[in-house]
Amino acid sequence: MSNLTAIDADGHVIEKESEIRKYLKEPWNRRSTALRPGDQPWDNYMFDHFVTERTWSKLSASDQVARWQDILDEHQIETAVCFPTGSGSVVRLQELKFQIAVAQACNDHFAAEYNALSDRVKCVGVLPMRSPQAAAEELERAVKERGLIGFEILPVGLPLALGDSFYDPVYAAAEKCGAVLGIHGTRSWSRELGAEGLNTFAEVHAYAFTAGILLQFTSMICQGVPVRFPKLRIAFLEIGATWLPYYLDRLDEHWEKRAEIEMPLLKEKPSELVRKSEIYFSIEPGESQLAQTIDYVGADHFLFASDIPHWDCEFPGNLQHIRNHPVLSGDVKEKILYQNAKRLFNL
Repeated sequence: MSNLTAIDADGHVIEKESEIRKYLKEPWNRRSTALRPGDQPWDNYMFDHFVTERTWSKLSASDQVARWQDILDEHQIETAVCFPTGSGSVVRLQELKFQIAVAQACNDHFAAEYNALSDRVKCVGVLPMRSPQAAAEELERAVKERGLIGFEILPVGLPLALGDSFYDPVYAAAEKCGAVLGIHGTRSWSRELGAEGLNTFAEVHAYAFTAGILLQFTSMICQGVPVRFPKLRIAFLEIGATWLPYYLDRLDEHWEKRAEIEMPLLKEKPSELVRKSEIYFSIEPGESQLAQTIDYVGADHFLFASDIPHWDCEFPGNLQHIRNHPVLSGDVKEKILYQNAKRLFNL
């Protein structure tokens, strides 16, 4: 099985503010303010011990596409779906009109300077989530006019948790347009998630990615987003998958005791809702309980993700790990590596 074709459901580009700024419309193109709010300056690269991301960040958009093409050819990957590295923080911009303008500029940049150069590299966009109506309008524009297939939503910086009906215009637009919403882990603004007492980047990175995804997963499942929007395709990315048996058991327990009042849309256990819904999860290399998790949830819900070129990326070992996994069947490997992502992103 070492030659199974793959689709990378969560790679990355490292976009530059200077290149995005070219797409800002009047009057916003006359501002010199940053397009991304700052955060605690943790040492991601541990005294520059991790060099891949720093090297990649010096490449232009076209050079990154060329680098991606070489990787895809060398490792028998059909398509790379690439998420932004910094632009998801657009939601942190307090001025709504500026937030909308920056989101539009990001999406135009991804479409023109990445996606237009390759039919195998597909960057997803970002949305001005502080205004669901504006986010829905930008989603439709970016899909219909710029050809984007999905959008990144970070778990922090949002006015309300993602299960709230406040976001229904976004979900309706995504469902209508067939766009994927990727809820992507981040360590940024980890204080929102209770990490203010942690001392090191390792602690913050391990905790905040997980806490943010769990928070939004809880909200979206318990508030019945897949019930309200049964054709909506959602992916939870970059914290692995083996938390699911524990956490779905926990949600099931609360559903059994409190669903009538507090989860009225859920007529079945959260675990059953997840199994029957268009919900996907990227996996991490070396997850010791991966096979058991796949048995528990179902193989149709899991995705391969390279995480290229971030500091903690384990490519190509993570790809070979799945191709050569000693327990997973050939059919399961093909779903994880190829079929599920093809269906999710309608490739």
